[in-house]
Amino acid sequence: MYATVSDMIARFGETQIIRLSRPEDRTAETVDETKVNTALTDATALIDGYIRGRYLVPIVAPPAEIVRATCIIARYDLSDTERASPSEEMAKGRADVIKWLESISKELVNLDVPTAQVTGRDQVGSGPRISDRGRMMTSDNLRFS
Repeated sequence: MYATVSDMIARFGETQIIRLSRPEDRTAETVDETKVNTALTDATALIDGYIRGRYLVPIVAPPAEIVRATCIIARYDLSDTERASPSEEMAKGRADVIKWLESISKELVNLDVPTAQVTGRDQVGSGPRISDRGRMMTSDNLRFS
């Protein structure tokens, strides 16, 4: 995961994370860490889907902007329940993050993390191919019919 429960609390406040992780219990005083970790795992998978073509995933030491994006997506996911809907602010934040991720995948934005290396194997059109059989060229097989 690119963010932790502590990152969520630091960014959005403990009260909001408690309310989002336990919407059915308005008297709750602790965060449902399992629920928050599930949202963070889902957000990480979404981010990996966008950046996988350019960067080695998972990112071992995620930069601050990846942590931030993970928290924003996870908060949106936590707020999207059958009893409640995300606020306009949450929806806009998620939309902005998705647009940013699309910019990364289109190589308009760069991250300071190791890039994926193209090996050339198993890729169509990745360069010249070598055959193990020699090809004999004669005047017969070069004639036009």
